[in-house]
Amino acid sequence: MSTPQLPAGYSPERIEIRTVADGLIAEINDLQNEIGTEARPELPGRPAAEAINNVRTMLSTWEDWTTLVRDSEGRLVALVAGGVNRTGENEHAFDLEVEVLPAHRRRGIGAWGLFEAAQAAAAARASLLIAWSDSTVTPGEAFARWAGFDSALVERESDLVLANVDWDMVQRWVDEGPGRAPGYSLRFVQGDYPEELYEDVIAWQDVMNTAPRDELQVNDERQTVEQLAEREARFASSERDRLEYIARHDESGTAIGGTNLDYFPWTPSLMWQGATAVHPDHRGHALGKWLKAAMLQKMRELFPDVEIVRTGNAYSNDPMLGINNKLGFKETRAFMVWQAPVDRILAGGGS
Repeated sequence: MSTPQLPAGYSPERIEIRTVADGLIAEINDLQNEIGTEARPELPGRPAAEAINNVRTMLSTWEDWTTLVRDSEGRLVALVAGGVNRTGENEHAFDLEVEVLPAHRRRGIGAWGLFEAAQAAAAARASLLIAWSDSTVTPGEAFARWAGFDSALVERESDLVLANVDWDMVQRWVDEGPGRAPGYSLRFVQGDYPEELYEDVIAWQDVMNTAPRDELQVNDERQTVEQLAEREARFASSERDRLEYIARHDESGTAIGGTNLDYFPWTPSLMWQGATAVHPDHRGHALGKWLKAAMLQKMRELFPDVEIVRTGNAYSNDPMLGINNKLGFKETRAFMVWQAPVDRILAGGGS
């Protein structure tokens, strides 16, 4: 197969994202917001200031590769980006993002960008490309299959409409928590983590390594105190807020689980449920129910204008889906995580 070429009338622009001007970051953000509207027309786009802050506080371990594509009039119409997180873990994986405006698809821009990214991944000594698609934007899945990617993990996104919640049941789960889980306690944190909790945060977030990965060819990851501190500095510089409960085994003093919610001020009626986990050795005490219920109550108290909580779980994660279903979460879409060996893409993929 011949090497894909960028179609006539388009020009590439390879950039070092950390060093570009704020105006270019804002332009990239506008492109991503326009493409994001295709999947989520009900949500406002991310503010440019937040996008600029994300770049200026990019993690030091992230080795970035970004290429832009412009049309004959100089308009930004596509972004191909990716990179490797140089933490010593999973450096074989190159996270990939290919975004093309709908009006410019099916012209070969994506195929060209994918090949360029595969070359960058090979140069970075990565052997696996990882990408994702949204079930509401069907061209993403079609492109992944055409290009030779394999489906590795499918996640269900679900919404909980708070007006429909059985708050009496939520209160019952909270009331029953200490009785069903004697010897355990919950600690609440809003916003920045106190430094004395860093080890606890690392411990409970490490439990997320037990979440289903299905066929995704990545290994466990555990962050260091230094890495968490860098992430916290980035968080502190943003406009975001965060609510978190940490579950502790009192006798050992060990953090064995937790749950969190993220708040973005540009979507004031929506909060995003991030990680929820309980260590396998401490399951069977309804700690998951206690954590989720306590969090819903706290969120209702602190953010009374929130109307929807949104979360994602692997379809194979039966225990967590069971809790979410009982709370009233309803499926809204699916996310597919795709993977392909770099060598396969360089050899022509599935086309």
